[in-house]
Amino acid sequence: MTRVAIVEDNPEFRETLATFLRHQPDFELAGTFAGAEAAIAEARRAFEASGSIGWDLVLMDIELPRMNGIEATRRLHELAPELPVVVLTVFENPSVIVEAIAAGASGYVLKKTGARELVSQLRSVLEGGAPLSPAVAATLLEFVRRSGTPVNRPPDPRRLDLTDRESDVLRRLVDGRTYEQTAADLGISASTVRTHVRAIYRKLQVHSVAEAVRKAVQAGMW
Repeated sequence: MTRVAIVEDNPEFRETLATFLRHQPDFELAGTFAGAEAAIAEARRAFEASGSIGWDLVLMDIELPRMNGIEATRRLHELAPELPVVVLTVFENPSVIVEAIAAGASGYVLKKTGARELVSQLRSVLEGGAPLSPAVAATLLEFVRRSGTPVNRPPDPRRLDLTDRESDVLRRLVDGRTYEQTAADLGISASTVRTHVRAIYRKLQVHSVAEAVRKAVQAGMW
């Protein structure tokens, strides 16, 4: 059972998320917080008492009163580096996306994402993935392209030591496809997709899809 904490200042949306999680067979609501300070205080209290926060996943809003979600993500990441924090927000600004990822966010998902897609994205985080909503992935990709990236060379996955299949997997993850959708697209199993993702991360020496995108674009793959 995955214990999930929610940090969201909008009471209606917070309750919607809580109700949604209560109806998932593999998720358990670990706590809800209207502000970052309360969530961090609870995490520290649990850590000092037992050496563990007791959460397996955090859903984090960005626009919070006083301390924002990016700073809260950074502090949680310092306290528990292995704790996945998924930013759930309305913001599609590329600089905000990059800042959240740099703070340690494991994924960046828009609040308008449908319930079925959201739970799929959360499960992919627990499998080692780093989900980006399709709109976010497109925004991030365009941002990287405009950052002075050299793109005058023909695409060649061999520059990154990726096989053709690994390149196919990476492209689909960049487009916001889940592991299951990628598996269906390529006619392989989800476990095989996970194997390819681990190989991609190892070869590119990255820990997230966003980092992999940056390296791939810089190599002229997109």
